[in-house]
Amino acid sequence: MVAPARNQQERHCAWCGSSDTHFVQRGLVGPTDETDQYVVCHECARVTYEFVAKSAREMRLGRYRPGGIFRDSVHGTRYEITRVFRVGSNEHLLYLKPLPGLGVVPGRGGTPH
Repeated sequence: MVAPARNQQERHCAWCGSSDTHFVQRGLVGPTDETDQYVVCHECARVTYEFVAKSAREMRLGRYRPGGIFRDSVHGTRYEITRVFRVGSNEHLLYLKPLPGLGVVPGRGGTPH
């Protein structure tokens, strides 16, 4: 079960600090079919994941564990994995903490992450 959404005004972008954000809640049975939960910043156009869903196969191949690093190569960001929960027989949720300002992603033209 997914926790109820908090007030959108409480969410700030981890990358630029803006409060002009849009919260996308995991909603496999609601108005969206998103498997991940994240915040989109309208100021810097970045995505901040709160958690991502991974299959059992992805878990074995990715070797995800609490304290490890999750790299989002699509958005050029990195996160610390704070928790790993097994959901059902073939899904795991990785709870993430953004790691802003840890350098530059190669090939991103100097964009900090």
